[in-house]
Amino acid sequence: MKARPVPSSGERFYILDAKNRPVEVFDRDEWSRWMTENELIFRRTLLDESGVTVTTRFRGVSEPKTGEASLFVTRIAGMEARDNKSYGARTVDEALEQHERIVQKILRMLTGR
Repeated sequence: MKARPVPSSGERFYILDAKNRPVEVFDRDEWSRWMTENELIFRRTLLDESGVTVTTRFRGVSEPKTGEASLFVTRIAGMEARDNKSYGARTVDEALEQHERIVQKILRMLTGR
């Protein structure tokens, strides 16, 4: 696995505990090591016929500008450029619910239902 970039100053770093709850860490090396050694993807759905992929993963970094800790992100890829989007979530449960809603919406869109 390739190393992930270390965030710029002002950002806050998080890892996950045994129950997948974010825990803030203050050591960049600890954060970087944890991010490299752990599986960050919680769910990936590939809609084969359309080539669309929906991936939900742990980011481990909060946004310094907003102060919001959207530590999980669900990304849509393989659609038209304007439809390839990312959505943040604060918890793994929120992110997985969001993932499912997005997949169902895309399936309805693709099937016309």
